[in-house]
Amino acid sequence: MNVATERLPVATVLGMERLVGGDPVVEDQVLRFIAARYGAKNLLYLPRHVAAAVLKRPGDFIRAAKQYCQPELAL
Repeated sequence: MNVATERLPVATVLGMERLVGGDPVVEDQVLRFIAARYGAKNLLYLPRHVAAAVLKRPGDFIRAAKQYCQPELAL
């Protein structure tokens, strides 16, 4: 099966969206980050191991997305 076209279960995506969604700026950063890093056009196409990591530690994922999109703010 092609990893680039394999989709995550909708329940997993909804769980991730609840954790990382809400702020339009953060949502945009997350989408840009996953496209650049994983080649995923949205949360449905993230690799399963990445989705599991997001659900386990959403703050780390959001931080990584922000650092990718705003490297000048990294400390």
